[in-house]
Amino acid sequence: MHIIDRYAYNNRIRNVEPAHKASLSLMVLLLCLMLNKPLVGLVAAGWMFLLAVGLAGIPARTFGRVLLAETTFLILTTIGVAFSISTRDPGSITDWAWQLGPFWFSSSPDSLYYGLVLVTRALGCASAMNFLALTTPLVDLVDLFRRWRVPPLLIDLMTVIYRFIFVLLESLDRMYMAQDSRLGYHSYRRGMISAGLLGSRLFIDAYQRSQRLQIALESRGYTSELRTLPSRYKDDRTVLWVSVAVAVSLLLVWAVGNWVIGNWIIV
Repeated sequence: MHIIDRYAYNNRIRNVEPAHKASLSLMVLLLCLMLNKPLVGLVAAGWMFLLAVGLAGIPARTFGRVLLAETTFLILTTIGVAFSISTRDPGSITDWAWQLGPFWFSSSPDSLYYGLVLVTRALGCASAMNFLALTTPLVDLVDLFRRWRVPPLLIDLMTVIYRFIFVLLESLDRMYMAQDSRLGYHSYRRGMISAGLLGSRLFIDAYQRSQRLQIALESRGYTSELRTLPSRYKDDRTVLWVSVAVAVSLLLVWAVGNWVIGNWIIV
């Protein structure tokens, strides 16, 4: 989280109008959801990687590590779509089946294709959100949401939750360091006990901090809305032209994919 916040405040398009960056990310996200082809998601992820590295100046290693972690998680979550596990022989229900001890693992070309579509589509959407998170700090997003007439309650909840992520991470790090320095994790059994104590104490600490935050806000005249000063942004048209190029390329990839599949079926 600290790395994301650091790059959000220190990149080449930090002062660009956040509406342009948010529109680009939302457009890519919607196109990945509507154009249901694996290549569309891969091209979208490639575009977001190039824009984050080339346009915003985000290190390629940082953006690549984020995408790699998300890809690993997506693959693990779609295994249940691509493969089925049962204790009975699936017989002619599926195209492929393998027996491993008392269990049967089965799959089919359609299942693998659906799993590939889910992974690539989610990866394209995640890369669009990564681009927005790494190039636009929270204060700019809050200002943008106010201009877009998002309900103030949702904006305040988002702001407080985002702030508490860093607060709880700091508390978690201090508690873990204190336990580890006292050999709280020198064995598996002791480690499980220490982890349980850490979780319970972290919950209490979060509750106490939220109570203190509420008192602090009310003492400063909180009236159900957190006020922030608006910033000045550059009206750079580069992001808009890039958005057009990304949209056209994704639509072309989708159209060419449909044409190739249609001709293959006819042949």
